[in-house]
Amino acid sequence: MRSFHKPRKIIRTQEKIITTKGAIEYQLCRSSARRTLAISIDDKAKVTVSVPLRVALKDIHRFLNEKSHWINEKVAEARKNLDYLQSRRFDHGNEFLYLGKKYPIVIKSSQNKRLQFNFEDNQWLATIPEDFSEEEREEKIKDKLKRWYRQQAEELIGSRIFHYSRIIGIGPKKIAIRTQKRMWGCCDYNTQTIHINWQIILSPLEVVDYVVVHEICHLLVPNHSKRFWNKVAKVMPRYKHYQAWLKANFLDMTLP
Repeated sequence: MRSFHKPRKIIRTQEKIITTKGAIEYQLCRSSARRTLAISIDDKAKVTVSVPLRVALKDIHRFLNEKSHWINEKVAEARKNLDYLQSRRFDHGNEFLYLGKKYPIVIKSSQNKRLQFNFEDNQWLATIPEDFSEEEREEKIKDKLKRWYRQQAEELIGSRIFHYSRIIGIGPKKIAIRTQKRMWGCCDYNTQTIHINWQIILSPLEVVDYVVVHEICHLLVPNHSKRFWNKVAKVMPRYKHYQAWLKANFLDMTLP
């Protein structure tokens, strides 16, 4: 017998509420699929309130008043982080991480028509054509630096996965190095594929190794159960230290 499902209904509106902690502007997302009320705040400090389709507005306002202090704290934190990221420039003297250490960008002008970019003598040396505008120069350096990071990640991560696969006793069928906005790595248990965020190359080698071990262990255990963490701890006894490093240095590892 064929079964029919009602299509999901979603209504989005822009709202504003004056709470005891001040005004909060937010996007209200009503959905027929939701059963609870939830608040999310993205990287640009945008507040989204997701609620069941027919929940009363007074109940939403009560919920927001109860959470207003937390919302204001998280919005302020997101704005501070955004300001920091926007202040980072791919310009002469500015420093960026590589394997846990910061190295400066050094810019030299040249009559050559093409930009040259290399890592040498503990610095990124960018030789820039004289006729490049400041905006064009910065965009080119940003692109070159990201390409350089990705190349280093592809060379290093494959060898680290091979190394720890031998120790743990299992390896992936496929490895993918890619951009992942909110994760350092992930594992597809069904296809035995490991995905690693190339930006992990900015962290110290032992932190890179932790992410690698974490994902290899997911080839054996697809969840974060006690059994999973026991397997991680067997290879990486200080894994909590590496987790803390990632959390503390997240902004410096995020390229604007």
